Amino acid sequence: MELVDDSMSGRPSAVQLDAVGDLQRRLGGEHTDAARAFWGRRLPEDARFRGVALARVRAAVHAWWREQGFAAHPTAVGKHIALALIEQPDIEDKLAGVLVLREILGPHLRPADLHAFAQMFAAGHLAGPYIVDWFCVKVLARLLAPPASRAHVAREIAAWRVADTTWQRRAACVAFVGLASGGDAAAGFALTDLVLAVCAHVVWSPERFDQTAVGWVLRELARGEPARAEAFYRRHALLMSRECARIAVAKYDAARRVELLGHWRRATSLRL
Repeated sequence: MELVDDSMSGRPSAVQLDAVGDLQRRLGGEHTDAARAFWGRRLPEDARFRGVALARVRAAVHAWWREQGFAAHPTAVGKHIALALIEQPDIEDKLAGVLVLREILGPHLRPADLHAFAQMFAAGHLAGPYIVDWFCVKVLARLLAPPASRAHVAREIAAWRVADTTWQRRAACVAFVGLASGGDAAAGFALTDLVLAVCAHVVWSPERFDQTAVGWVLRELARGEPARAEAFYRRHALLMSRECARIAVAKYDAARRVELLGHWRRATSLRL
């Protein structure tokens, strides 16, 4: 399969899918009762998993990558394989895809890859709080790391706030939790304006995982831009769930938390 660019616009070949099958066979022999209980406590009842600990997934991925000789192939091949893993139903396969993107191909991620990631959300392959949050803090955070492209990537991710799926909207918030704690000065651009624009849209959703995403990124923004985070909280408290409100104020001192939660209770008591 000849690939002429470094994006993920194509599809994996039969050979690449066979490599995915090889990793799946390896993971199939790594399950333990302890890991199965771990995933059972953290994933929805309908989630699929073998019961393989993350440390074993990571070790299997790096050994498989080395033994398959993927380092000798164009980066685009590895990206296709990572997406093919994320498309699989079992959580261990999805985690393996994220590990490939972050730990092996991280330096080769480009803004153009966001289109393929958006397609993963639209197709339902990135869904559920565990895998979506992990994808955000591992892959999207890595894409946001280079200062030269950070503002552009941030705007592209922020545009996901209008997505049809809860999980892509959640990603539009959670992707910024690492940057938000440093505020505009650390980000090197008007990050706060962008984060608050995302939150202003997502907070209207009553879905729990939209609400908790807003709370999480506001909590981190309160470290770097406390006055602006508080002003947003006061203005939008009426739209926040109790869980969102409590998460959002977690980094303020005790007296301020009490006062802000009191403001939330007064605001929400006005709901019809």
